[in-house]
Amino acid sequence: MPSYSTGDIRNIVLAGHMGTGKTTLADAMLFASGAVSRKGSVNDGTSFCDFEKEEKEHGHSIFSSVVRCSHEGRQVNIVDTPGSPDLLGQAISSLPAAETVMVTVSAQNGVELISRRMMDLARSRNQAQLIVVTKIGAQDVDLKAILEQIQTSFGRQCLPINLPTAGGTGVVDCLANDEGESDLGSVADFHSNVLEQIVEMDEELMESYLEGEALDATALHNALIQSMNEGHLVPICFTDAKSDVGVKELLDVIAHHLPSPVEGPKQPMLIGEGEAEEPFEYEADASRPLIAHVFKVATDPFVGKLSVFRVHQGTVTGNMTVLAGESRKGIKLNRVFNLLGKEHAETDAIIAGDIGAVAKVEDLHIGDILHDDHAHDDVHLKALPFPTPMYGLAVAPKARGDEGKISATLARLQEEDPTFKVGHDPQTRELVINGLGELHLRFMLERLKNRGLEVETKPPKIAYRETITAPADGHYRHKKQTGGAGQFGEVFLKVEPLERGQGYEFVDAIFGGAIPGQFMPAVEKGVKEMLETGYVGGYPIQDIKITIVDGKSHPVDSKEVAFKTAGKYALRDALGKAKPVVLEPIVNMEVVVPEDAMGAITGDLSSRRGRVQGTDMLPGGMVVIKAQAPLAEVTQYQSMLKSVTGGQGSFMMEFSHYEPVPPQVQQQIAAAYKPQGEEE
Repeated sequence: MPSYSTGDIRNIVLAGHMGTGKTTLADAMLFASGAVSRKGSVNDGTSFCDFEKEEKEHGHSIFSSVVRCSHEGRQVNIVDTPGSPDLLGQAISSLPAAETVMVTVSAQNGVELISRRMMDLARSRNQAQLIVVTKIGAQDVDLKAILEQIQTSFGRQCLPINLPTAGGTGVVDCLANDEGESDLGSVADFHSNVLEQIVEMDEELMESYLEGEALDATALHNALIQSMNEGHLVPICFTDAKSDVGVKELLDVIAHHLPSPVEGPKQPMLIGEGEAEEPFEYEADASRPLIAHVFKVATDPFVGKLSVFRVHQGTVTGNMTVLAGESRKGIKLNRVFNLLGKEHAETDAIIAGDIGAVAKVEDLHIGDILHDDHAHDDVHLKALPFPTPMYGLAVAPKARGDEGKISATLARLQEEDPTFKVGHDPQTRELVINGLGELHLRFMLERLKNRGLEVETKPPKIAYRETITAPADGHYRHKKQTGGAGQFGEVFLKVEPLERGQGYEFVDAIFGGAIPGQFMPAVEKGVKEMLETGYVGGYPIQDIKITIVDGKSHPVDSKEVAFKTAGKYALRDALGKAKPVVLEPIVNMEVVVPEDAMGAITGDLSSRRGRVQGTDMLPGGMVVIKAQAPLAEVTQYQSMLKSVTGGQGSFMMEFSHYEPVPPQVQQQIAAAYKPQGEEE
C-alpha cells in the first residue's frame, strides 16, 4: 500500500488555451518538487508531459498526460491537457479525474477561448477552480488589466491568494500575509478581500473576524475548501515557469489549500437506467467496494494498450479481477502502475482518490466504470458534454493490401480520443473519419503515418440528413412469379413528421392479421433500409413516424423478402408525397479576433449564410463573435481566419442542430443524386 492516505492526495486537471504555458508549468512543478532531476522543456523536446512524437514535432500538447509529484507531504497528480479548440475532447474526458480544474491564463494574451470554455465546464460540473496567471515576467504585460479581465470574465469571486512582486520576479502570499506592497497594490487590501470572501461561508468565523480575533487555522481551511467547492471563491496565483517564479508557491497552495478527494466535490454519478436512474453516492474510502473510471486510453510501444483510471472508492491492486460496467465477464488486472508521463512505475495498490493505470487489457474503454460488486453494474458517470465531431475526410490506404490494417489502426485511434470517429459511408462506400476540425484530423493522419500507414484523403463530406414536412400515405405491392414458388407482399402505410431530433418511430397498427406477425420485422427492415438510403439526395432520413396501417399476404407466396421490399417501396411512395427536405448541420461558433477585424469577420460570416448572435468585447483589443452557420460553409474557415487576422484569430465550433437547406441548395443536391434501380 502507498505511504500516503486518500486525504493526502491532490488531483489537478491542468487546462487552458494553447500557448498559455500549461506544460511548461507542469514540468517546472515536477522539477521544483524533486520528482525529476532535470527540468523538462517543450522547446527542446524533453518535456515529461509532451513525450509523443507528434508533440515533439509540433511543440505543443496533443494528448492528455498524467504526471505526479510529492510536496509538503501531499501526493499531487496532474493531468496536463491540450489547449487547442480542435483537441478539446482530451481535456473534457479528463475532468472527472480531479477535484480541481487549474486553468492557465497568459499574462501576455489574457483570457482566451479554451480557458473560458474549461472554466465554464468546471463550473457546470461543480468542480473547484484555480486560475494561474502565467508568464508574468514577460515584457510589457499589464497584470492589473489581466486581473480585471479575469474578474470581468469569470466573476468577482476570482481573487488572488498570492501576488506578483518586483516586476514579476517574485510572488508574495496575500492569504497569510497582510503587509507589504506588490505589483498590483497593497498586500493588506488583497488580504482583506480574500479573507472576507472565505469567512462569509461560516457565521462564527465571520463574527470572529469582525471582532478582530485571531482566526483558527483549521476553521479557516475548512471554510476555504467549502468556498471553493461552492464556487464562492476562485483563487488566483501568479507564476513564471521558465524562471521558476511562483512555482514553489503554487505547489504550496495546492498542498495546503486545495481540496483532497475526501474534502472535494464528488463527481456526478448515476445508477440505474431510464426512469429508474437516480444519483449514486460514493465515499472516498479505500476500504469500501471499488468504484473507478477510465478517463484515458493510449497505446504504448512497450506495454501495449494502457488504460488510465481514477479510483473514486475502494482500492485497485495487482492481480485483481474487476468488472467493467454491465459486463458480466471478469477482467484480470495483472499489474497496476503509477504514471509520470511515459514512465510507468509498478505499484501494489491504487487507493481511493488516486490515479493509476493498467496495461494490456483490451476490454477497457474511456468512460468505463470499474467495480468489484454486481450491485454496481449500472453505475455510470453523468454524460460529459463532448462536442460532436463534424469535420470529415474520406480516407483510403495508399498501399494495396492495407485495408484491413488501416481499419484496425483507426479503431485504436478512435479508442484514444472520444471526439474522433470512424465509419463507413453506405452511399459512397468510403471510409470516413470525423473530428473537431482540420487540425484535429491532421494530427490523426500524422499519428496514422507514424504507425506505418499512409492514406489518401478527399475533401470533407457534410453529414446532411433528410426529413419530411407533411403527412402522406404510401402503398406498394411486391409480386413476382417466375415459376415455382413466387413472392407476394403488400403494404399500406402512413408517414408524418416528428419534432426535430426525435429520430424515427415505427408503429404496427395492423388489425385482423392482414400482415401476419412473423412478417412485420421484415417490413420494418425494409423501412429502415429506405431510411438509410434517403429519398432526395441519398442521406439518412430522420424525424419521421411510420405507421403500418394495412396490407395483404398470400398463404404460399408471402415471404420475408417480399414484405421487406414492399415496406421499403411503400415508404418511398409516401416520401414522394410528404414534401421531403434536406437538412444541413448548423454549428455554434465562437470567433476571437482583434477588434479592428470584427467588421470583416462578421461580413464574411454573413456571406457564408451565418447568423451573428452577439459580440463580447475583451480587454486587450479583442472581441468574441458568437454566431451560427451551416457546417458546409465553414469547413475551411481556419485558413480564411488566419489570413484576415494575421494569425491572431482563433475559433471553435460545435454542433447545434439541423435545419432545412435553401431551395437552390436542395435542387443541386437532388440533381447530383443517382439512386439505384427501383428494385434489387
